[in-house]
Parts: sequence; structure tokens; C-alpha cells
Amino acid sequence: MMRLEFQNKDLMMVDDRYAICHCISVDCAMGKGVVVPIIKKYAGIKKACLDFVKSKRDNDTIGCAFRYSCKMGVVYNLFSKQIVRHKAGRGVTVEQYHRNLRSCLEDMKNQMLTNDETFLAMPKIACGLDGCNWEDVEQIIRNVFEGTDMEILVCVI
Repeated sequence: MMRLEFQNKDLMMVDDRYAICHCISVDCAMGKGVVVPIIKKYAGIKKACLDFVKSKRDNDTIGCAFRYSCKMGVVYNLFSKQIVRHKAGRGVTVEQYHRNLRSCLEDMKNQMLTNDETFLAMPKIACGLDGCNWEDVEQIIRNVFEGTDMEILVCVI
């Protein structure tokens, strides 16, 4: 049974059994917010994300989760919007952002099941710079992961 837990914890300080995830844009700007410490810890991640985007056809990246794995651990990059300056309600509707996020989470869940990963840590995804409402996002997460044995840790500081 899926478990969703909240802790006052730095996402970069979770133990290595956890894969982590965060939302990014297809343009891979990756310059503000939670992605900054992720780039510092996972040095090759930005180039890998850019290469992933180049391997896809136009607009086929939105709604995808790109799994990056290295000796430091696993990071799922959730492509929830086209351009970094887009926010839920600005550049993309809230409803479309939610659909994109749900698609990313479904893709990530399937990849996690394929890779026998059951521990996931995340910030309050889509609710910082992207401007979503956490109650809405939490419900999407619960709906996507219900029926799995995943343990999801939401790191809040």
C-alpha cells in the first residue's frame, strides 16, 4: 500500500535508497529552485536532460519522466512544461499543467516499477516556481501511486 510521508528535511540529504524527482521545463533552463542543488550533486544531469530532449520529437517530451542514474543515485526529471517561464496559469493552463504532471508521474511510476524502485523523495513538486496548489498536486500523486507499494517522502523545509 502506497505511503505518503512528510518530513522537514533537505531533499539532498535523503538516504541513497530513495530516487528523487523534480519538475523541469523542456528548455532545460535548470537555473532556479530545487534544481540548483540537484545539478551540484549530480554533475552530468543537465547535459543528460538536454540529450534526452534532443532524442525526442517536438513536444513529445512534455509529460515524460527522464530517469538519470549515476553513482550518486537516481533522479527523475519530470518534463511538466515547455519553457521555464511558464507557470500553472501563465503560459500553460492549470488544467493542462495538471495533465502534464499526471503524465510525468505515470511515466515515472512505470519506470520505477520496471527498475524495482519503491522509495521516492520529492519536494512539493510543481508548487514552488511553477505555482500549483499543493492540495491539487497531492491528490494527483495519491491517484497515480495508489495500488503500489511505493513509499513517497515529501521533503519540506
